[in-house]
Amino acid sequence: MRVTLYQAIIEALETLGGARHYSEVNEWIFAKYGPQWKSCETEIADMVHPERGGRNNKTSCHPIEKRILTRVDAGIYSL
Repeated sequence: MRVTLYQAIIEALETLGGARHYSEVNEWIFAKYGPQWKSCETEIADMVHPERGGRNNKTSCHPIEKRILTRVDAGIYSL
């Protein structure tokens, strides 16, 4: 089964624990999965629920119920 970037981000945050900068998540994903994706920056931002610091972005590829992250600070996210 092919892992999606969405799944890889969740796996990275679960493994790393706590709040992490997207660059740390990128490094973890690259180390485990190689260069399948350029960066997780946009994807991780789209995974933040509007009630937890995310934008109410109508162009997000994730439905509201899949936006499970919290934006802790600029570029820093947690599950």
